[in-house]
Amino acid sequence: MTFRQCRNQPLGIAVTFALVAMLPTPAGGVLDAQQFTPAGQAPAIPVEVVVVDRDGKPADTLTPDSFTVTVDGKPRRVLWVRHVSRGPGASDEAARRLPGRTDTLSFAAEPARNVLVVVDQYSIRRGSERIVNQAAWALVDRLGLDDRVGVLRVPVARDRRLSLTTERPDVRDALRQIVGEAPQIAGSAASLPPDPQPALGTDPNRVTMEPDRAVMVEPERPAAGMPTPGRGDEDTTALQRGFLPNLQSVLNGLRESPGRKIIAIFSGGAPEGPETRVDDAARAAVAAHATIYAVGLPGARDDVANPLDVGALEHLATATGGTFTMLGKNADKSLERVMPELSACYVLGIEPGPADTAGSRHRLRVETPRQPFTVRAPGWLIPRQDIDDLVPAAAPPPRLSGAAAPVVVTDGASKARAARSVKPSPRDVEAQRLVARAANYIAGYQREYSLLVAEETYVQSTRDLRQQTRSDLLLVRREHADGWVSFRDVYEVNGQAVRDHDDRLKRLFLDPGTDAEAQLALILSESARYNIGPIARNINVPLFATKFLENESLWRCSFKVGGAQAVGGVVSTRLEYEETGRPTLVRDNKVSDIAATGWFLIDPASGAITGSRMRLKSTVNGSFVEFDVKYERDATLGLWVPREMTEVYTRTGLASGGNTVTLDALATYAKFRRFQVKSETEIKIAK
Repeated sequence: MTFRQCRNQPLGIAVTFALVAMLPTPAGGVLDAQQFTPAGQAPAIPVEVVVVDRDGKPADTLTPDSFTVTVDGKPRRVLWVRHVSRGPGASDEAARRLPGRTDTLSFAAEPARNVLVVVDQYSIRRGSERIVNQAAWALVDRLGLDDRVGVLRVPVARDRRLSLTTERPDVRDALRQIVGEAPQIAGSAASLPPDPQPALGTDPNRVTMEPDRAVMVEPERPAAGMPTPGRGDEDTTALQRGFLPNLQSVLNGLRESPGRKIIAIFSGGAPEGPETRVDDAARAAVAAHATIYAVGLPGARDDVANPLDVGALEHLATATGGTFTMLGKNADKSLERVMPELSACYVLGIEPGPADTAGSRHRLRVETPRQPFTVRAPGWLIPRQDIDDLVPAAAPPPRLSGAAAPVVVTDGASKARAARSVKPSPRDVEAQRLVARAANYIAGYQREYSLLVAEETYVQSTRDLRQQTRSDLLLVRREHADGWVSFRDVYEVNGQAVRDHDDRLKRLFLDPGTDAEAQLALILSESARYNIGPIARNINVPLFATKFLENESLWRCSFKVGGAQAVGGVVSTRLEYEETGRPTLVRDNKVSDIAATGWFLIDPASGAITGSRMRLKSTVNGSFVEFDVKYERDATLGLWVPREMTEVYTRTGLASGGNTVTLDALATYAKFRRFQVKSETEIKIAK
C-alpha cells in the first residue's frame, strides 16, 4: 500500500480538432444580468481587475467610488466590488476582512488557483530546453501547495486530455519533456533534425502515473504516419499551424470550464502577422476567465530567418489583464513582479447596458483616478457567468506584537465602524498575511509530504565526547496525533551498525495494539536514544519549530515582520515570533514552561519556510538552547526541505556544579524521498 495522497483536477479540456470543452454548458445556455450578481448585491456584469501600488503590491482598500469604467468610450457605474484573496492563506485573509463588509463591498477567497503553463516549442531551439524548464519551474515553485498546475506544450496534438495536479513531481516531469522545434541556424551542430524515435523506449511527450491514480497526460505527438500539427497538410492537422492559432484553440476549449485560470506562457515571441490574430487570442482568454502572464525567452527573436515578435506577447498579456516579463539571467528575479499580482484581485460589478448580451464584446477601460495605482484589466467587456468565490466564516487573526485588543461587536452596522477603529498597521497586515500563508504551506506540507525520509548525518560534540550517527529521518503525520512527528531512526553510531533497526520500525509503525499516546511517546523516546550531552531532549529535529505555524498552535505566539533575506534566489521575509501561550510546547521535565522565541524566513508568495531559528531558555536550571535550520529547494519533490541544522546548548549554575557546560551539534540532510508502507508486515525505505 502506498501512502500518497493525490488530488488531480480535470481542467475540462480535451485537445481535439476543435478543442471542445468537456464540461457541460450552463443551464439554459443564455446569460442575463441576474446571473452575474452575488447574493444581496445589485444586478451587474462582473469584471476582474488587479490593482497594484508603486511597489507592485496589491491594493486592498478600494471601494466602488475608487474606480471609473468606460465601455466603448461611455462611462458605466461600478455598483459594487468584491475583494478576492487568492492562493496560500486566502481563506484566512478573507475571513479577517469580513467585519469590514458593506452593502457595496464584500470579501471572498480563492484558496486554490488553476495555473496552466503553456510552452511555445515553436520558438525554442533544440538544445535550449533547459533554460525554459528552469524558468517555468521558477514560477511553479513560488505557487502554493494547494494550487493546481498543468503543463501544455505547443504544438498541440489531437485527442489529448489535460489535468491539473497538486503533485509537484508530476509537474516537474512534464516540464522535462519540452522539445524545441524552432528552425536551427544552418550549419550549426543543433541544425540536424531531431531523432523521431523516443529515447529508452518511452514517449517523451507523455507523463503517466501509477495505475491507481488520476492521470495527467501532456499532449503527445501523433503516431507514426499521422501528420504533425503545423508541418504538413492543413486539412489533416489537429490544429491550425502556428503558436497563436494553437493557443486560441486551447482558450476556446477552456471557455466553459469553471473557475479562473492563470495562463503562464513561455515563448520567444509570435511570428509576425496581423494584430487581429493577437486580439482574437486575447478575447478568447477573456471569455475563458483566463489571465495571461507572458514570459519572453531571449534569443529566438534574433534569428533573421525566423523573426519572432515579443511585442505580440506583451499585447496579448496586457489585453487580458496580465503582464509581460522578459526573462533575464536570474529567473527568480525576472518573475518576482508577477507573484504579488497573483495573490489578489477585485471583481467589479459593472452596471449592465442594453447591448450587453451573451457573447457580445465591448472595449473596456478601468482606472483609479487621482490614486497612485496601476490597474490591470482586460481590454474587453464580455458578459459571462461569474465565479462562485468562497466566502469563509469570520475568524480572529493571529496575535501581533503590540496589537490592540480586539473590539467585540454584535450588530452589522457597528462591525464596519469597529473594523475602521482598530485598523491594523501595514506591517501588521503583512504579518497576518505571512502567518496565514506559512500556516497554509505547513498544512499542505503535512498533507502531501507527511511520509518523507531523508538521510541524516548528525555530529554531537562536548568538551569530552564526540559522536557521529547516521540515520533515516522520517517525517510522519500520525492519524490520531496533533501535527507531525519527526522520527530519527539511527542505523549507524560512530561507524558501527545498529542491530535492531528494522524491528524498531515495525514495532513503532505497524503494531496495532499500541494506542496513539503510548506510540507517540515511544517514537519520541526512540528518536532521542542516541543523544549525548548535559541536556536530555527530544526536540532536536529540524522541523520542530514549524509546530508554531500549525493552525492549532497560532494562538501561542505573537508575530511581527522583520527584514528580508535572499535564500536560494528567493527574497524571503523574516517573521519573528514570541511564545506567550501557556502551557508552552517545550517544558522542563514536564513541569516548568520554557517559552520559545525566534524567527522564520518565509517566501511571501508561496508561504514556504526557507529558514528558521528557535531559542529556548529555562528559568529553572539556566539552560539555553538555539536551533538554526537552513533550507534548500528540492527539485525532485518540488518543495523546500531542511539542508542543515546547527544546535548550541549551554547550561550554567548549580545544576552543572557552577561550571558552564556546552554541546555543539551539526546535522546535514540529503536524499529526501517518500517512504512506503508496502503491506501489513513490511516497511520499505528506498535507498
